[in-house]
Amino acid sequence: MAILSNGLEKLSHFALAPTASRNTALNGTPVDLNDYEGDIIVILDVEDAGTSTLDVKIQSSDEVGGSYADVTTVFNLDGTEQASAAVAFAQVTTSDSKQYLVFPKGAAKRWVKAVSTTGGAHTYSVNAVGAKKYA
Repeated sequence: MAILSNGLEKLSHFALAPTASRNTALNGTPVDLNDYEGDIIVILDVEDAGTSTLDVKIQSSDEVGGSYADVTTVFNLDGTEQASAAVAFAQVTTSDSKQYLVFPKGAAKRWVKAVSTTGGAHTYSVNAVGAKKYA
């Protein structure tokens, strides 16, 4: 039991896009992954899918104000690698959706953010969980 408790103490949640209704593209606030190790789990939770499409992906950069590019290595929760040009969630249309993606911290640069494109209003959040190095 103590091993599990010690492992859980290292987990930290961070929001890449807090829950909000958005009707324009999201260019999220960057989060510093410098103090994290291992895999990062990213969760897309769409509460109100609206009447249009929603596409969400993860990008990274070496510096907070730098040039961002798509993270390109992603795994399914069962550990199988997903063929993808980008760490992106399946497109959401008119139904609610909860999706998970896992990428190794080493596949991203220091700063990560969520970006989206949409054709209308959607209420959603993008959250992540990772293990802190020094917790």
